[in-house]
Order: sequence, then C-alpha cells, then structure tokens
Amino acid sequence: MKNLLPEKITRAPGERGAALISTLLISALLLTAGGMLILTTTMSATNSFDAAAETQAYYGAEAGIQAALNVLRGNALPSPLFVANPVNGVAPENRIDLTKALTPAKSNLAGDPVGLLPRLSRWINYDFKTSGSAYFDRVAVSPNYIPFTGVAYSIELSDPDGTPLLTDKPSRMLVKSTGYGPRGAKKVLTMLVQANALNIPVPAALVLRGHDNGATGAIIDLGTSGAKNYSGVDKVGPSTKPSIAVSGHDVQKVKDEYAFKPNNVANPKVAKLSIPNETAPGGTPTVTTPWFLETADAARAFVAQAKTLANSCAAPAPPNQPCPKRGVILDSLNGTAGTAAVPQFTIVRGDCSLDEGAGLLIVEGTLYFKGAGPNFNGIILLLGQGKLSKTGGGNRDLYGSIMIAKFGDTGGFLEPTFEYLGGAGTSNLQYHSKAVLDALILPGVTVLGMAERKPE
Repeated sequence: MKNLLPEKITRAPGERGAALISTLLISALLLTAGGMLILTTTMSATNSFDAAAETQAYYGAEAGIQAALNVLRGNALPSPLFVANPVNGVAPENRIDLTKALTPAKSNLAGDPVGLLPRLSRWINYDFKTSGSAYFDRVAVSPNYIPFTGVAYSIELSDPDGTPLLTDKPSRMLVKSTGYGPRGAKKVLTMLVQANALNIPVPAALVLRGHDNGATGAIIDLGTSGAKNYSGVDKVGPSTKPSIAVSGHDVQKVKDEYAFKPNNVANPKVAKLSIPNETAPGGTPTVTTPWFLETADAARAFVAQAKTLANSCAAPAPPNQPCPKRGVILDSLNGTAGTAAVPQFTIVRGDCSLDEGAGLLIVEGTLYFKGAGPNFNGIILLLGQGKLSKTGGGNRDLYGSIMIAKFGDTGGFLEPTFEYLGGAGTSNLQYHSKAVLDALILPGVTVLGMAERKPE
C-alpha cells in the first residue's frame, strides 16, 4: 500500500521564516502607500472645500460692491426717508451723493454705534448680527444665513482725499466690501469711484478747440471794453489754471486779442492744448487736452454718453411713474438752466439764449448772451455748432469754465467762435473749483478701479 503522507520537506540552512518576513514587509509598504493615498485624498477634499469657501466669500464681496453701486447710481432710497417725497417725485434730500454717503449721520442708521465708519446702512438692509455684536453688521446673501455655511457681506466707505465735508464736496470715494464665506472664509474687494461720470477735465477758464487742419483760425473776440476780464485763478482756492487754452495755431490770435488790455487777462494768460502736430510761439505752456476734445469722434461719443446719463434715473421711480432723471434734454432754451441753490444738468439740442443758471450745461447749437447777464456757476460745453455770441450791454459773472468745439455729424473739428460784441458793462469769466465740482457730480459716479485686498 502506497504511503499517502507528505514527504518531509528539506530546507536549506538560513531559509526558515523568509517568506513570512517578505510578506510582512510587502504588507507594510502597501499599508504605507494606502495611508498616503488616504491622506492625499483627504487633503485634496479639504483643499477643494476651502477653495469653494474662498470662492463663495469672493462672490459675497462682489455682491457688496454691486449693492453699493446700486445705491450710488440712485436706484435706492434711504430708509427711513430724510423728508417726505413729493407726489410722483423724489425730494433732493433723499437722493444719494458722495457727501451723504461719507457722512455717518446720513449714511448710517440712527441706531448704529457712534464711531462706525459710514457703511450705507440707511440705504442697504443689514439683516444679520454676528455672535457678540451689538448691532446688525452683515448683509446676508444666502437664504437663512448662518456663518458656517452661508455667504454675506459688509461695506465700509472712506474718502481718500480727506475732504472737509462741512465746507467742500468730495470728488472720490473708496468702497471696501468684505465678503464672508463658509467656515470663516473672507475676501475683501475695494473700489474707487469718482463723482464725475462724464470724466470732464477742466484745463482752463476758457477752452477753444481749433480746426483740425492746423491753419484755419478760431473766431475770437474778447471784447473791446476794458471791463471784460478772464482769469484762471481759482476764485475759492489756491490753484491757478491758464485763463485761456487753445489749439497751437490759435495762440497768436489770442495774444493779439488781449495785447491792448493785458491786465484784463490773468497770468498765465494763454496755453496750448496738447494736440499732435500743432505748433505755438516759443514759451507757450501746454495743458492736457480733455479726452472729448482730442478727436471729433470722441466729442460725438461724449455728447451721446451725456444724453444717456441725463436720461438715467437719479432716484427710484414711484409706482407706475417715470423715474426722476439726472438731467433735462431740451430742443431749445430761452431762460434759465438751474440755480446756484439747485444746479442742473441741462442739454440743449438747438440754440440757447441764457438768462442765468448753474450746473452742467451742454449746448449743441449757438449760445447767446443778450443784454444784462447771464450769471452762471459751473461748466458750459458748446459742442456742435461751437459758438458763443454776446450782444448788448449789462454785467455778468461766469464762474467755472467754458469749453467750445465745432463739428458736424461726420468729419473733424472746424473753427470755433467766441465773440463778445460791443455793449457796456463788466463781464467776468473766472475759474471756480467749487462751481466746477458742483457741475461734475451731476451726471453720477463712475468706477475708476477695483482691486482685491488681503483681509485684516
């Protein structure tokens, strides 16, 4: 009978337990690799979760920026109102401007703690109070917001120029929007806005943009009377601009005009606009040409943009009513265009015979001064027919700036006209920085730039 028992296995010396040790070593390596894979996967999931939270915080900061812009563009009313609105209208006291936005007593709710930076809580509904806070300090973006999983924002405003708000109007404002995401994520966006939506620079008290051919002269008559005064010396500040700025080939014409009455044109008397290929007598200073006077196409685009802004809402419309517009657009005007107390943004498509006014006045036709007056505080832009004609006597004070350019529906710039014809009486055209700023802010705000900042 065959022996069914296994044969005795003979091992060489030193081989006992080698397989077991090899198995254990391989298992250890596999366990290490598996652990590293699990750790990497966990870290990737955590990083992905953190990145998603950071992204949501960024979206929260963007929501704050858009909310602030919505207020600054006049699409929200304060709550509570400063005064009762008239029927089918909005009182000026209830319309936002940079002064109100930067003044804590008007920007913030009465119940906000003293010392808080302006944050538009009277215009934007802060509806969440974080743990330990004595006031509502966030605006929830997520429904049923809680900090661990939701998105919110808060806003702070500041004036980078430190304008004394009791006496002057600010021209710029810094908006800081902090976005809050899940698990403590935070992002900060800052936006710089300017109260000059049309971006109108003012290089001189009187600006004449000359013919594009560099030869055809502007029609200039500064008046034969010695009582016609022109000055770029700021009436309310220390700054000084040229009294008159023209294209290079028109500089000599201006010099000839004031040669017999040099004391009636303040120093610096005349400057050359920075227009390519334009020459001027030696020693003539140069000033930067306003962007809308660089080319006739730019001037046409400027007028179109001005009309769009004039038609935009300066405040929310009452139910079933048209919006209170930022400006008025007229086919012609014979009378006033705003007052010193309430400056007005006015566009006249045709001719304008002006009695008095204040604010920003854009005339596409001819502007006439007849008899006494007008007195005007602000900026007058004659863009189109490019002609100002004064006839008759009488006294007048024009504080701010007048800019004139002639062009048609196509083609380039033609020769402008500025003529003070005859008549007794004193006339003053003087740069006035406050009147200019009052005019510049009327079309609303524009964004100068935006950047992301490191959270504090």
